[in-house]
Amino acid sequence: MDLYPALLDTLMGGHYRAADSLCAQLAADHPGHPAVPYALATVRYTHMIDMEDSVGRAEFLALADTCVAWCRVWEKRGEHDRTVLDYLKGSAYSTKGLLLLHEGNPLGGIRLLFMARDLFAGIIAAQPDFYDAYLGRGAYRASVARYASYLKWLPVVPTEGSGWDDLWLTVEKSRFSRYSALSAMVWFAIEDRDFALADSIVQLGRARFPTARAFLWPKLAVEVRQRRWADANVTAGTLLNQYLNHPDNNGYETTGLYWRLMICADSLGRPNEA
Repeated sequence: MDLYPALLDTLMGGHYRAADSLCAQLAADHPGHPAVPYALATVRYTHMIDMEDSVGRAEFLALADTCVAWCRVWEKRGEHDRTVLDYLKGSAYSTKGLLLLHEGNPLGGIRLLFMARDLFAGIIAAQPDFYDAYLGRGAYRASVARYASYLKWLPVVPTEGSGWDDLWLTVEKSRFSRYSALSAMVWFAIEDRDFALADSIVQLGRARFPTARAFLWPKLAVEVRQRRWADANVTAGTLLNQYLNHPDNNGYETTGLYWRLMICADSLGRPNEA
């Protein structure tokens, strides 16, 4: 799957037409492989989160389910490494779970992450150097620890520290998942008000993807929380310009960014601009 690194780069840059083209090439090179619907599902998921939109939600869920179904077919045929198939299934469950969490459904999201956790844990036990699997287990551990009050039905609630350990290992050693791990970790750090750590993560992510909204949004969040209005004004302006020039802009994020620019202008003593 040599196209995967290029696909992840296009997604980090928000280039969804290019990502669809890469998925089409992936389908042509590997017809019937369960990685194909998972790649397409990842494009739809990233687009929804980026645009704060539900467009593509039904297609995303169908693609994730198709990935799982195709994995099961390949398992019965014995045509592929079981570790790879378990990773794809776990990734499909995990991405669906993260979407439910984002939509405000912690119980539904954690249940799917729990299913993914079992698959990732099995991969790690059998093949400890399959470092991309640590992202899924780390996301489960960190999320469950934060929603522990909702999860009395779980036999064991992991510690948040164990989730961070997994995520850092993903950053340091994974093949595909380094920047996905960073983009998740930065929001955990912001929730904890560890702004120094969040700023460091943003800098690490932007060293590779300087214009990525996945790192510009947490950069803006840190600047607003620290009342660094001049910096926040620049970052919000950069994001606004990106959305205004994006073919998929639906107006939601631009409205929020105009509001943030208003707050910045007012805080900087420029009421007329506000």
